[in-house]
Amino acid sequence: MSSTNTSFASLTTSFTTSTSEFICSTCQKRFKKQSGLSRHLNIVKKYNIPRNDLDNLSETNNEKFRSILVYLIHRKLPHGFKKGGRQLVSLACTEHQFFNIFKGHIHHHHSNRNVYKCVFRGSSGYQILSEILNNPLWGRKFYDNEQQTYVVLFSDPPQHLKNNPLAIATRCITEGVNTKRRKSKYNPGEVVVEWKIKGERDAKENYCEAGFIYIRFWVKQI
Repeated sequence: MSSTNTSFASLTTSFTTSTSEFICSTCQKRFKKQSGLSRHLNIVKKYNIPRNDLDNLSETNNEKFRSILVYLIHRKLPHGFKKGGRQLVSLACTEHQFFNIFKGHIHHHHSNRNVYKCVFRGSSGYQILSEILNNPLWGRKFYDNEQQTYVVLFSDPPQHLKNNPLAIATRCITEGVNTKRRKSKYNPGEVVVEWKIKGERDAKENYCEAGFIYIRFWVKQI
């Protein structure tokens, strides 16, 4: 499924707590009134309307870029619990390319810094990314002995893997390692995709810049 045809339905989901707070299910921002949440979602919707100078790229180009992203994510799904935890994929990417792939799912835009941000959480986040990347296994890599390394978006591993003795032992050790790591602003259970411009200036004030996409996520082996 092409992400360019995705509606804004994923941007308008919300839920209400028992204390009558209204929460955006994507960014977890809380509002006291339904009207506040509605304004927030209307602003978010505007982030996903391309500027006039952002032309659509060909679907062939988009499919090739999706394949590159899946390949790079899989490179960050290693075999071995010691290599789990927080991961980062980054590569040069034009604003046109980013918008073509993630349009409809952009939830933050800092116009003064020209930064875009998407956040995906839970099983629904995994499904949305499967559609965006056109690959249902974008976040899983399989190994021998029924082991797999996966992007942490699932609430629970599959039952047959829960009962695998090697997976159980590995999971216990992994959880012990993760508790010792420094706390990150990027939380397990979510995938954060950002686009921003990186620039540098040399000793003679010559300036150059390029757009980059950053995909941050956590992985675990079971």
